[in-house]
Amino acid sequence: MAKPDVSTLRSLLDSARHVSILLPQRAGFDIVSASLGLRVSLESSGKQARVVSPDPVLVEFNRLVGVDTIVDTFGSRNLIITFPNQTEHVDKVSYNLEKGELQLVITPKPEAPELDHQKLRFISGVGRTDLIITMGVRKLTDLGPVYDQVKNHLSTTAVVSFSHRTPKESFTSNEVHDYEASSLSELTTHIIDLLDLKFEQDAASNLLAGIEKATGNFQHPTVTVNTFEAAVILMHKGAKRHFEISASQFPPGSIPSSPGDQKQQTTVPSPVSATDKPQPSVQVGYGTDGTNLGQNKNLQKPPADWYEPKIFKGPMLP
Repeated sequence: MAKPDVSTLRSLLDSARHVSILLPQRAGFDIVSASLGLRVSLESSGKQARVVSPDPVLVEFNRLVGVDTIVDTFGSRNLIITFPNQTEHVDKVSYNLEKGELQLVITPKPEAPELDHQKLRFISGVGRTDLIITMGVRKLTDLGPVYDQVKNHLSTTAVVSFSHRTPKESFTSNEVHDYEASSLSELTTHIIDLLDLKFEQDAASNLLAGIEKATGNFQHPTVTVNTFEAAVILMHKGAKRHFEISASQFPPGSIPSSPGDQKQQTTVPSPVSATDKPQPSVQVGYGTDGTNLGQNKNLQKPPADWYEPKIFKGPMLP
C-alpha cells in the first residue's frame, strides 16, 4: 500500500512555528500516544507544539513521555514550567519578588537528590497558533468545549486532520488519512519518517506503546506489513517497550487488599441422610471403613502359631 501524501503538510510545517495538536473527547491510549509522539518530534525539530485535550488525563496515560504537558484549553496564556521525572523529589514551590524580579523557589525534599536544572522545560502558553493538527477527530464537535475556543481560528489558520478511520464530516481539505493503518500511532510514525522530522527516543517510545496497545501486541487482524515496518523504524530510533502489568499476573495473596474487597463466601455442607453415613462394622474380617478384607484374594493366610502367645525359647543359662 502507498504511503500517505505529506507534501502539503510539509509545506505547512515549513512556514509554521506554533503548532496546536487537538484531541477529541474521550481520546484513547492510541490517540494520546500518537499526539505526544508527534509533539516531541516537532519540538525536537525546532517547533513550539502543545497538545490540547478537552478531558482530564487518565491514569493509564502516565507511562507516556510528556503527558504532564497536556493542557485543557486552546487559548491559555499560562507559562508552564515542568521538571520531567523529578516530581517525586519536589517538596514545595514558592515565589519571591526581588527588586521587581519574579523568582520561583523549588524546594526539594530533605532526602531527595539535587534537582537537575538542565531538565527544566518551559511550555509557552500564548494563544497564537500557526497550524492546527487534529488527531483522530472525526467531526469538529468531537473537540467538546475546545471547539468553542478554536472555531474562530478555523477560518484563518490551516487545519490538518490525522486519522486512520473514516471521518463523519469533512472539515478540512488537508487530510492525512490511512484507513488501512492498524492505529493512529502507526500512521503518525510513517508521517514523521516521511517528513524527516527528528525522531527522539521519547517520541519513538510513545508511538511504539500506542501501536502495541491498539494491536494487542501485534495480534489484531488489522496488523499489516506497514505495522511491522513502523515498529522497525521506532526500534531503530531506540524506542523502549513498557509492558503493562495487571493484578491478575500476580500470585494470589501477593497484593494486599481490605476485607471489604473480598466477598465472604460460606460453604454449607449438603445434608447427609442416615443411610449415607458410614457405619462401623463388627464383623470379623472387615476394617473400620467397611472394607471386606476377605474379598482380597491376594492376602496370605497367617501361620497357625500367629494366634498363639509368643514365648521366647533359648539355651539354658549356666
